[in-house]
Amino acid sequence: MIIETAARAFAEHGFEGVSLNELVAATGMSKGAFYFHFSTKEEVARAAFRSKQIELIERLAVEVDANADVVDQLTAILRHRAELVSDDPSLHCVIRLGGELSARSSPGSDYASFMETATDTLAGLIRRAIRSGEFRRQLDPEATARAIFAWIVGMDSLSLLGSAGKDLAQRTDEVLALLIPALITGPPGKERRRR
Repeated sequence: MIIETAARAFAEHGFEGVSLNELVAATGMSKGAFYFHFSTKEEVARAAFRSKQIELIERLAVEVDANADVVDQLTAILRHRAELVSDDPSLHCVIRLGGELSARSSPGSDYASFMETATDTLAGLIRRAIRSGEFRRQLDPEATARAIFAWIVGMDSLSLLGSAGKDLAQRTDEVLALLIPALITGPPGKERRRR
């Protein structure tokens, strides 16, 4: 209950826009009961982010066809991600808190380790695509995953600033239009045949 309430509050108002007292009141719990679980707003924010990040990854895994080409999987993952965080108020906290917690966290922090979940997942997809011949063999899977993740974080930030996240699907398509041709094998300028 705390996590869900906090995720919705942070999604709507951001980290700075919600006080710890407001979070306690929104849960309907006493301060003592709330503080038994979390003693700072930052702890609550990290827990809400992590919980919703895991939920988002799990929901994407269910929705994406594991037998599809990796290019199609990556495209589906990013497009479906945009839909989920736009349509589900609690999942929206992933993009809202992502930038805010990045600015508040240091290397080696719990939050920094949460980012490894996303980059490790992307690196695994990239390795599979290189092995299958879909992606260029010269790609370094880890470096490519970090670059893709940086695009995602930047896209999220611009979408939040420009439209409060309402244009995330459009911005995702803009990123994909540049990203996929940069990854796939084949002569420059020639598009891979899509199914």
